[in-house]
Amino acid sequence: MKIYILAAIVLILYGFLIYQGYKRDHDLQRLAIGVGLVLMASFFTGFSRTMIVYKPIMIAHIALTLLCWYAVARYILLRIFNPWQLFSPLATIGLFFLVAWYFKEA
Repeated sequence: MKIYILAAIVLILYGFLIYQGYKRDHDLQRLAIGVGLVLMASFFTGFSRTMIVYKPIMIAHIALTLLCWYAVARYILLRIFNPWQLFSPLATIGLFFLVAWYFKEA
């Protein structure tokens, strides 16, 4: 329960920082990218529950998801865009589907 409260606080903080950046610069593109990155990182975080079947892939996915959240914070605060950090959880998602396809029941 505490992790949900912490996640809600972090999401509210991200929303506040995105709004303050928009209010200061009036840059609609930066606002859309910031909201999109937060939604993408939230999807990656939610997908972690699906990966509980394969523990090593799940651990790697959680580490890469934390890296993704760090990259989102860097983009919102410093405007530094690192695509390999932002999209790195896609590698473990792809590996998850590849392993599931390979070991599926015939």
